[in-house]
Amino acid sequence: MKQSKNIISFFERVIEDDRLNPSHISMYVSLFQLWSLNQFQNPFRICREEVMKLGKIKSIATYHKCIRELYEAGFIIYLPSYDSYKGSLIEIIDFESEQADRNRLLKNRKLLSNVEISFSVPMKYEVELYFTERDLRSTEADQFYSSYQSANWKLSNNQPMKCWQAAARNWISNVKKVQN
Repeated sequence: MKQSKNIISFFERVIEDDRLNPSHISMYVSLFQLWSLNQFQNPFRICREEVMKLGKIKSIATYHKCIRELYEAGFIIYLPSYDSYKGSLIEIIDFESEQADRNRLLKNRKLLSNVEISFSVPMKYEVELYFTERDLRSTEADQFYSSYQSANWKLSNNQPMKCWQAAARNWISNVKKVQN
């Protein structure tokens, strides 16, 4: 019964949080289903392929982005494991249990809602995945990452970057023009 309140609380928060999109919801529901299969034991181990299959998420980059953003928004605790045989640890936050946790989440949400769209610097592996999914070599991803890292993730007009994927698409477009 407590777990059904947890999923209801999640959807109430989804309505209030403009940062979450269908991919986040799909991933959370998948994690919730796996939590259920583990008798609602926290933390529990997950397998990326299984979560992607349950959530109908096709891109590894989308998987990493969504799981990181669910963690940053305070819906889950995520402890990644780089051992594919072991699996990562996930803890579903119980919104109903402790007032202190609820206050922390509310504070976190208020801080994040004051920022319109905050840019977060991608991890190098996310950039490599993005380039690999578009059939480009990892050396191109390294050059892209190094170039923008050295420029503090600012655009050529010295404006702060809002979306690294857009910059990557431009980079890829320019690389393909040069190749042709």
